[in-house]
Amino acid sequence: MSLALIAALPFLGALLPGLMIRAGRDACAAVTGSVTLLALVLLALQAPAVLSGEVVQTRIEWLPALGLNANFFLDGLGLLFAGLILGIGLLIILYARFYLAKSDPMGQFYTYLMLFQGAMVGIVLSDNILLLLIFWELTSLSSFLLIGYWKHLPEGRQGARMALAVTGGGGLCLIAGMLILGGIVGSYDLTVILENKDLIQASDWYLPALILILLGAFTKSAQFPFHFWLPHAMAAPTPVSAYLHSATMVKAGLFLLARLWPVLAGTPEWFWIVSTAGLVTMVMAAKIALFKDDLKALLAFSTVSHLGLITMLLGFGTKAAATVAVFHIINHATFKAALFMTAGIVDHEAHTRDLRRLGGLRHLMPITFTIALLASLSMAGIPPLNGFLSKELMLEEAAHTVWITPWAMGVLATIGALFSVAYSFRFLAHGFLGPQRDDYPHMPHDPGPGLWGAPALLAALVVLIGFSPCSPPPGWSMSRPVP
Repeated sequence: MSLALIAALPFLGALLPGLMIRAGRDACAAVTGSVTLLALVLLALQAPAVLSGEVVQTRIEWLPALGLNANFFLDGLGLLFAGLILGIGLLIILYARFYLAKSDPMGQFYTYLMLFQGAMVGIVLSDNILLLLIFWELTSLSSFLLIGYWKHLPEGRQGARMALAVTGGGGLCLIAGMLILGGIVGSYDLTVILENKDLIQASDWYLPALILILLGAFTKSAQFPFHFWLPHAMAAPTPVSAYLHSATMVKAGLFLLARLWPVLAGTPEWFWIVSTAGLVTMVMAAKIALFKDDLKALLAFSTVSHLGLITMLLGFGTKAAATVAVFHIINHATFKAALFMTAGIVDHEAHTRDLRRLGGLRHLMPITFTIALLASLSMAGIPPLNGFLSKELMLEEAAHTVWITPWAMGVLATIGALFSVAYSFRFLAHGFLGPQRDDYPHMPHDPGPGLWGAPALLAALVVLIGFSPCSPPPGWSMSRPVP
């Protein structure tokens, strides 16, 4: 029952902000954060069992005649994603308390945020694919509310509609693909599906199911040619951008690829479709990010690029590459959430995100600069920070993967990595380095710890993960299948 409670808590918590806002903004934020913290504590209590190799399950009959049951399970992958969703969600709640203006309806914001959080937790804990699909569509609906939160901004309304149309359309494809998958196996339980790789890949319906599922995952994670919606979603308030586009919504597609990797990967179709889409997205979006002047637009396209990097690794079809992909999911969530919050601080204090109007902020905002420095260097893959570890492992995997020619994958992945270094240093150099200016729209300074506390904690994790000792996982192999 505890897994069902973890999934239900954010939805129950969504009822509280509208009531507690009458007691003040601090009370509203405190109650909302307490619900997320409680869910995180309950999740942590399950961690020892999961880390010892157990799979924790909760099974509740709902509509058995339709195959729809409230079944949940928690393994290592689910624990990782649920921890990111709830942990970074807690930091976003704190950050939003000090970021939102007094004129912004905070109770409404937290309600939307908790609905989205509940939908994401439901996705990563679901053991029934029909239940997963319900949560999947809830993420599209709740993200629509979050992206369009500032209703007075035309670009916010447009970005919300575009995100809903693209991810909602992909969701319809996903429904069809998952139903085919369940039909092949004869069960809608994920734990049963994950035990039938041979049956699924031998079926004549494997390719249609694969294509439909990939359409759902690619639209959610902004993979080429569906990458265009994510930068438009940057019209949302920065707490939304930091949450949806670093640790949650765009990672839902990656979670689905990782979750179904054991039964769908290992075929030539998987390799060519997934690795190619990821590689193209990685290089193309990195090049676009380099020439963006808006801080959030630069970070948005860099997010698309890193999502492509992870997709590419999952497409390789080896355990080693999949391990690197999951490792980079962790690293990307830490440094990208910190960078989005940093961009929000700059916008909050200087009243602009335009790199052409910035520069020299290290003199006026030393704390913010330190956070931006660590997170940017990690995004660039500079040692000894965590981004360096996963970037080097990615290049190693790419160098040993045959794609069209023996060297093409390694060369193109290296080009994408070089672009990531370039846009990371542009973020730093044009935003924080150089002489102090006298024509800022508003004279900036470091805010209070309410705004910089959350990104500072994430920046500390960037350093700690980078310095943490590690060893190759069991079964690590540098051998690659040649499609």
